[in-house]
Amino acid sequence: MAKYKTEFKMKVVKEYLEGNMGCKELAKKYSIPAHSTVRIWVNTYESQGYEGLEIKRKNNKYPFEFKLNAVNLYLTGEMSYQSLANELKINNPSMIARWVKEFREEGMEGLKEKKRGIPSTMPKTDKNKNRKNKKSKTEEISELEKLREENYYLQMEVDILKKKIQFAQMTESEIDEYLRSLNP
Repeated sequence: MAKYKTEFKMKVVKEYLEGNMGCKELAKKYSIPAHSTVRIWVNTYESQGYEGLEIKRKNNKYPFEFKLNAVNLYLTGEMSYQSLANELKINNPSMIARWVKEFREEGMEGLKEKKRGIPSTMPKTDKNKNRKNKKSKTEEISELEKLREENYYLQMEVDILKKKIQFAQMTESEIDEYLRSLNP
């Protein structure tokens, strides 16, 4: 996707907010490939103001706990990706959708930071003569880690259900207040 200057984004957003043209017409007028881009700019401006439209030259790395919190909020609440992105000050709601997808497919491992680059093809040499014993210990540790992760995942499901019941009993203003208290 092309990078657009903040002033250009602001010009398009203001034109949209004046009500003369819709997202599709503005995208066509300014040769923006997708009208959804205009919609994202407008939503970002409405929720975060001018700062939300500023070009960010670095990729944000979100910690595991932040991602897990966002996924939990989406799964327990009745919030859309867009409204959750607005609450958490994330410009791209599809990022939350990707986190939820990864969580559903891989569990908590899907939210952890992945190693980048090409994996090494060099064989690892083991100087211990007692390899069989080492393998069994490694397998036991691996099995224990899997059980701990499964236990955590099941506990989280229970917590999600409890939160869902709690949210069902809360008013909309109480939910908004709760979500604001979670923002860093």
